[in-house]
Amino acid sequence: MDTPFNERGVTLSRAGLSASGQMIPLRDLRSARVVRIPRQKPLPVIIALIGLVVLGAGIATGSGAALVLGAMIVVVGYLTWITQDVIYQLMVAAPDDEREVLITKDQAFADKVAALVDEAVAKHAANAAAKPQA
Repeated sequence: MDTPFNERGVTLSRAGLSASGQMIPLRDLRSARVVRIPRQKPLPVIIALIGLVVLGAGIATGSGAALVLGAMIVVVGYLTWITQDVIYQLMVAAPDDEREVLITKDQAFADKVAALVDEAVAKHAANAAAKPQA
């Protein structure tokens, strides 16, 4: 690896990959991949449905408090849905297991780090194969 990478708390150098307080030596890295974690649907849907039930009960009984409470719960369900972000995990394979190294909302950054890790692993393997054994 010609120049070390150091951006957003992730460092990739000749020694290895350092991120999230963990250091993984370059000789232990095998590959990297990015995993997309989509928005979670059940919680916002359940909250909104509870709000609709309370709103319907308020309409049926003519209760102003139930109407307001139901409307507020529906809005909370909607806000829960729109404020969720799709997140990306950078997973690296080591000889013993696969580790989560990075969680980010920026897919381009996660893909960039994964590509750099794969490139560094390939260069390290090529250098190790080129060295004569004593």
